[in-house]
Amino acid sequence: MDRSSVARELERRMALLGLTQKALSRNAGVGDTYVRDILKGKSRNPGGEKLERVASILGCTARDLLFPAGGQTVAREARSTYIATPDQPEITVELNPPGYVAVPYISLRAGMGGCGYVEDRLLGRPKFFEEEFVRGALRASPSDLRVIEVEGQSMEPMLQNGDMVLVDTRKTSIIEPGIFVLFDGDGVVCKWAERAHEATEPMVRIKSENPRFSPYEVPAEQVQIIGRVVWFARRL
Repeated sequence: MDRSSVARELERRMALLGLTQKALSRNAGVGDTYVRDILKGKSRNPGGEKLERVASILGCTARDLLFPAGGQTVAREARSTYIATPDQPEITVELNPPGYVAVPYISLRAGMGGCGYVEDRLLGRPKFFEEEFVRGALRASPSDLRVIEVEGQSMEPMLQNGDMVLVDTRKTSIIEPGIFVLFDGDGVVCKWAERAHEATEPMVRIKSENPRFSPYEVPAEQVQIIGRVVWFARRL
């Protein structure tokens, strides 16, 4: 049985964002079988609120999934010299405007607790940054970076609740202390991190900027360094 156009478009966008069926379903808040049934052709005419939620995670609308642009996309591309590079989540011409690149967004605030860090369950709609800034100032490709939102007061006044930080996932060494986003065995946090050199076993010392929060040490084997913070933005 030939699959529907919505199944092919759904699969294409999932591949571009690196999302699994399970990750997409969880982020969209739909049942595990919803996306699977569309891809397998069991649900050939999906629609309604669930499809809109799935589409929002993919950075499009339900109409974009139901009626892929086809020839219109070619026409739009012909009017632009912009070519999305392979190292970023290419979705559509509209979502990758000329001069900008897509950076994966982790839809879990740094500071929230949790039982573990599994990235493909947490990816949300990507954020867009000037390509010159990413490739020039940061000397990075979009796939090297992650965006995450800070929660809480532990890093005040340096970082405040609601700040958005850019994390360079290439920089995971804590030999040189710095501000990192990491999973500390209990939750994802944004903190100062360094090696506890005086400890008898490998330990990571995690500290806050706000003196009201006490530093603590965690066995290195329990810590997962997501990356070093290289930039932040704040709402006025």
